[in-house]
Amino acid sequence: MSIKTIIYIAGEGHSGSTLLDIILGSREKSFSAGELVFLAEKGIINGEYCACGTVVPDCPVWSEIIEEWNETRILDLDSYSRIQKKLLSKKKLFQANKILKKQPEEIKNFLRDTENLYDTIFKVTNSDCIIDSSKGPAMIPVLRKLGYNVKVIHLTRRFGDVLNSYKVHLKKDPEKGVEHEIKPLNTFYVLFSWFSKNLLTRFYSRGLEYRRLRYEDYISDLKGSIQEIINVDAAVIEKLKNRGPFHPGHMVAGSRIRMKKEITVARKPVDTSYKRLNSFDRLLARSIDAFY
Repeated sequence: MSIKTIIYIAGEGHSGSTLLDIILGSREKSFSAGELVFLAEKGIINGEYCACGTVVPDCPVWSEIIEEWNETRILDLDSYSRIQKKLLSKKKLFQANKILKKQPEEIKNFLRDTENLYDTIFKVTNSDCIIDSSKGPAMIPVLRKLGYNVKVIHLTRRFGDVLNSYKVHLKKDPEKGVEHEIKPLNTFYVLFSWFSKNLLTRFYSRGLEYRRLRYEDYISDLKGSIQEIINVDAAVIEKLKNRGPFHPGHMVAGSRIRMKKEITVARKPVDTSYKRLNSFDRLLARSIDAFY
């Protein structure tokens, strides 16, 4: 039996990862999981919404996955979530390899439980490829430890557009995919995050199948970009030519576009013109984007 594949979309947030996840998941035998790192805490414990419109524990797909995973999981859910947050936290971003190499018993159990989770998803969804758009680079060393073929798609976007997106203010609206109030982030916090996540994604991906994909390029050349990542059938090729419609399915977490019933991809990248940025932020963004 061929080894099953995890396509891991990594990089900074607000770079089009949810949309890419949805498009890649349109292939038969592929499953768009969304941001799988949030399944335990946000999906199961907090009962946030699946893209199908029901809360994750009541979703017909995830409820079956959760039930089977509960039977095989070694750690209780709170312990699993705690270890996951420890490994993937921004404070530990540069230490993921070091923590995993120590291999204390709880880390071994966490890795077994994570592998069991992916196994269960493959089984329940009858898929041979899972699309995971969790993005955090620290998850890449975890995936290395599991028995799958791992492909890393390093999704990048101009700093100015990422910063502009992080300056949005949204009120809580769970049914529309906004699970908590979103407030504008500090410019230098976003800059550090953008730089470090992109740097570490490349570093942690050494030795794995890796492809850097610019948001601007995959939007402009949708068909060509997707076919370079994954083999698709004639029906999907036709969708790519027509730029849709694509259907989110059963994604956990991610951008609020996952709550739309169907999506058609614009022919050009979103031109933000840095509309939410002040004069200093615009100058900084243009200086950085000149080298992008």
